[in-house]
Amino acid sequence: MPIGNQFLPAMKTAARGLEAQRRKLGAATENLANASTSRTEDGDPFRIKRAVQEVDNADYERLNRGGLDPQLELRITNARHLREASLPPEQATGNLGPETEIEEIEKERLEYDPSHPHADEEGYVHYPDVNVAQEMARMTSANRVYEANLSAVEATKSMAQRTFEI
Repeated sequence: MPIGNQFLPAMKTAARGLEAQRRKLGAATENLANASTSRTEDGDPFRIKRAVQEVDNADYERLNRGGLDPQLELRITNARHLREASLPPEQATGNLGPETEIEEIEKERLEYDPSHPHADEEGYVHYPDVNVAQEMARMTSANRVYEANLSAVEATKSMAQRTFEI
C-alpha cells in the first residue's frame, strides 16, 4: 500500500469537519445579520438557520449507547506488515462522518409597531426570534472546532513529511 494512502483518510475526515464548522459558522452569522429582518427579498419572513448533522450509520448509534459491541474482537497483527496494520480499503474511503445540512426553523417574535410597512392587520411585525448570545456562542464553538480540525490537518501533513525524511 502506498504511504500516502495511510494519511488520506485522516485528511478527508478533517476536511469533513472543516466543512461542517464552516457551515455552522455561516448559519450563525446569517442569523445574526438578519435578526431584525422582517421579510426577505421574496416577501417571506426570515427563517432561523441551523447546521445539523444526521447520523445514519449503525456504528455511530452503537457508540452513542455508551459502549462497544461485546462481540467486537481486536485483530492481532504484526507491526512489520504494513498492509495488515493499515485500514482496509473500504474503511479508508468509506464513511468519514455525518453530512452537515442547513435546516430552517420558523420561530418568530412579534413587535407592536403599527407604522411599520410590514405590520399585519393587528399592528404586529414578525421578526425571527434570534438569540444573539446563543448565536455568538455557536460561532465561538464552531470557530474553536474549526481550529482543532486545522490542527489535525497540520499534524497529518507533518507526519507525512516526516515519513519521507527517513
